Amino acid sequence: MTGAALQHQALLYGKDEEYLATAVPYVREGLDQDAMIIAAIPRRCYDAVRDVLGDVISVFADAEHFYRHPVRTISQYMDIVRTAQGRPVRALAEVAWQGRAPWEAREWGRYESLVNTVFDNRGVSVICSYDRRVIGEDIESEARRTHPQLLDGGMFPAYNDSYEHTEVYNSRCDKTPLPPVPADAARRDVTSLDLAGMRAFVKDHCTRSGMSPLVMGRFITAINEIATNALTHGTPPVQVILWTTHDTAFCEVADIGLWHPDELESYLPPESANAPSFGLWSARMLVDLVEIRAGWHGTQVRLRTTLTE
Repeated sequence: MTGAALQHQALLYGKDEEYLATAVPYVREGLDQDAMIIAAIPRRCYDAVRDVLGDVISVFADAEHFYRHPVRTISQYMDIVRTAQGRPVRALAEVAWQGRAPWEAREWGRYESLVNTVFDNRGVSVICSYDRRVIGEDIESEARRTHPQLLDGGMFPAYNDSYEHTEVYNSRCDKTPLPPVPADAARRDVTSLDLAGMRAFVKDHCTRSGMSPLVMGRFITAINEIATNALTHGTPPVQVILWTTHDTAFCEVADIGLWHPDELESYLPPESANAPSFGLWSARMLVDLVEIRAGWHGTQVRLRTTLTE
């Protein structure tokens, strides 16, 4: 499906009045165009808009619940856009930044950058709001890098020379070296696509770590997908490495080849299970974080998940 070019704007605001000065006319203009109006924003923002305009928003999702996992959120937005069936879509969006660990903030920045690619030419317009009373300068800097258009304190566009195209931003995210694997991590060589032994090895480690059964099932499935990719596209030896902190489990699948997958594609729902990106996308959906580093040293794919939901 093709449509109008994406309009992706960051609204930097520090007062509720500044938010409403942008959000209200933006929604009104969308209603005049018979657009589907989406609001994935904090409840206080939704209530403020509703107090002015009434119940005109087609889809509301509380930001605290909607923005829990970047890859799942992209999939949810794509489903919403599909239900519009060709109507223009206008979205008010505000990621819940409070309490985010640095790795989470990085992945949500990557998500914001991916929006520029995923929703282009689909008849979508988005205003992503950033409350300066909540975010720090680091998050504001990332907002400037991930949004082609900037609204600073109101509805009028501000000059933004910090914007980076998705490929550039994604590459920058992946330049930071991964922390070293602990010396006492559990290791297992994988030499065959018969992965039953590997799955048993992972299950034993997860059970001893106190991982909940639901999380364990997802973690094992995700590791199985990554190990299959490494055996199919990488260069042996392939090794599966496991370790646990007090509340988080990690797995690294490493080989000595250079099989850098198309990471951008792996953030998007594939058309079928036969698509090349299906394994990596499904792994991203199943765990909290998948990080890839590829270079002269080989390819490392590291998975991270909390021990319980």
